[in-house]
Amino acid sequence: MNINTQRAGISEFRPTGVERQWIMRQLIALAGVSLLASCATPQSHPQPTKSTDTISWVTIAKQLNDNWNRCLEQSYRFTTTQTPDKNAAAEMAFQSCTSEEQDLASVPDVREIMPHLKAATKRVLIEEGHLP
Repeated sequence: MNINTQRAGISEFRPTGVERQWIMRQLIALAGVSLLASCATPQSHPQPTKSTDTISWVTIAKQLNDNWNRCLEQSYRFTTTQTPDKNAAAEMAFQSCTSEEQDLASVPDVREIMPHLKAATKRVLIEEGHLP
């Protein structure tokens, strides 16, 4: 926020590159936590009979998320050597990892947050060149 807008009482937020990177990291972390929390939150889906069932769903969701991220990172790293267009490289990486994405989206309640998680992940890939 510059000094003139601060004096005028106008709240204007324009993050710098470093601040944008930090925000994107926080969004990815928040999306991951939301993903894990949504798997453990009781909803309209059948309830687990034991607490270990909930833990196992969270473990499965985390493993599937890790698999998807690993696939995206490897694919993105490879496609950036093929094309200088970072956006195109990210799109190709997402296409290459469709099966991992579908596996992750098959976890109860994850399908609802997938578009947000995918968008935030794409932004981080393009801006950072890798996933946190």
